[in-house]
Amino acid sequence: MKKLLAVVLIIALVAVLAISLVACNNKKDGEEVTIKVAAPEGTPALAICHMVTENKKLDGLNIEYSVVAPANIATEMAAEKSDIVIMPINAGANLIANKGAQYKLVSIAVDGSLYLIGNKEGSNTITLDDIKGKTVACIGQGAVPGLTFSYILSANNIEVVTEGTPSTSQVKIVWAADGPAANAAVQGGSADYAVVGEPAATALSSKAGYNARMDIQALYNAAAGSNDSYPQAGLFVKASLANNGTFMAALFNALSESKNWVLNNKDAVTAYAKANLYESAAFPAGAIERCAVNCERLNIASQDKIINFLSRIMPNVNWSEKKDILF
Repeated sequence: MKKLLAVVLIIALVAVLAISLVACNNKKDGEEVTIKVAAPEGTPALAICHMVTENKKLDGLNIEYSVVAPANIATEMAAEKSDIVIMPINAGANLIANKGAQYKLVSIAVDGSLYLIGNKEGSNTITLDDIKGKTVACIGQGAVPGLTFSYILSANNIEVVTEGTPSTSQVKIVWAADGPAANAAVQGGSADYAVVGEPAATALSSKAGYNARMDIQALYNAAAGSNDSYPQAGLFVKASLANNGTFMAALFNALSESKNWVLNNKDAVTAYAKANLYESAAFPAGAIERCAVNCERLNIASQDKIINFLSRIMPNVNWSEKKDILF
C-alpha cells in the first residue's frame, strides 16, 4: 500500500512540474509572454489577415499584430521590435547574413505578384519592346520589385538608366515610394508606366483606367529558365522562437487557416482588412489569387528557390554559403 501511495505521489509531482514548466515557458520574469508579429501594408499583410482576430493566442502565448508602412518594416527586424516579421526576402536575408540579425527565414510569405501597368492601343499586354525608350516608375528601390525588374531588363540586354532621356535600347527607371506614388508619376506625365504589386496593380488600373499590363513573374521565369516564379516576401522568425516546435506548428496551422479564409471569402477581404489591418486597405476580389500568398514551411525545393533568386538579383553575395539564414 505504501509503495502504491508513493507511486501516486510521484506521478502527481511529475504532473505538477510539467504544468509549472509550461507556465514558465509562457511567462518571462513573472509576466505573460507576448509575441509581436509585423507586416507591411499590401500583400504581405494579407498573409496574416484573418489571424488578427482569430489567433490572439498561439500555443498559449499572446500574439500582438501590427501593420506598418513598407518603409518602416526593416526596422521591425533590425531593432528586434517584433518576433515575427514579414518583409522583402532580400532585405531580411541581408539583415541576417550580413548584419547579424538573430532571425531565421522559415517560409516564403508571398510569391511574385508584380505587374507593370499602363495603357496600350490595340492590346492589353505590354511587352519589353513597348517599354524601350520609355520611363517606368518602379516601387522597391534596392528591394525585390526594383531588383527583379532590373534583373529582367539586364537579362534582355536592355540598359537601365535613371537620368536623362532613354534611348531605344534603354529603360529609364524613376523610383517610387509606393504604388500610389508610382501611379502619380504616370498620371503626372513623368513616367509612362508603373511597376507595382498586387493588389495595387488591380486597384490602380481600375482607378486610373489603365487597359494593359506586363506580367513580371512570366518575364522572370523566362529570364531565369524557371517555372516557379520567385519569392517576394519572406516570413522571418526570431531564431529562439523558430526552435520552438509546438509554437511553429501552431503558427503554420494558423497561417494556413487564414490563407484559406482569404481565398474562400474574396469579396469580404477588403472590408475585413479595413476594419482590422489598416484603414486604406484595398484587396479587389479579382486580385486575391494574384497576390500569391504562400506561407508554407520551407522544403528543399523552396530553399533552393530562395538561394537561386538571391544569387540572381544580388550576385555580389555568395548566397550558396549563406544557407544558415534558412530554417
